[in-house]
Amino acid sequence: MGIFKVIRHTDGGYDYLNHAVNYVLYGKADYNCMGSPNTSLEYPLEQMHYVKKYFDKTSGNPLFHFIVVYGTRTAYDVERAKSVTRSIADYFADKYQIIWCVHEKHMSKKYGVISSMYHAHFIMNSVSYIDGKMFCGDYAEIYTFLDYIKRVTGDTSWTVKYGSDKDKELVQNKMNSFIKELL
Repeated sequence: MGIFKVIRHTDGGYDYLNHAVNYVLYGKADYNCMGSPNTSLEYPLEQMHYVKKYFDKTSGNPLFHFIVVYGTRTAYDVERAKSVTRSIADYFADKYQIIWCVHEKHMSKKYGVISSMYHAHFIMNSVSYIDGKMFCGDYAEIYTFLDYIKRVTGDTSWTVKYGSDKDKELVQNKMNSFIKELL
């Protein structure tokens, strides 16, 4: 089973877009596994900003951020994760600028065996470079996209989870409070 996580509440406008693009391109992408079907990896921010300005869509949510977590029960190596990630990005490539990267997380299994779990981050411009329409990410669009992921991976057990980048901040604040109490 895989998980398709949609990040909501991407407050912060262009600062969030800049941070997200930098994370994908200069963060922890393993084995140099990053790409884009339609945007230069050298100047993605400039290209995304240009599309927004051209269509006069510079306010509102600047991006669509989603994560695809490949299940540990399915045999994924880095090349398969990269190939599937590229195919998933192609779903939006005819309308939206999108960049992606693949991360590897080492998992320890029962009896000390180490395995890898791969996940991919996708950052997509919320404005179409074709006609300037905004991607709204409603449930119909999300579940149509999930059906595509199921077809690409050959796995029908995928689930959708909604999250927020605010979740990380909340967890960090709780952890800091807990540490202060201990001191």
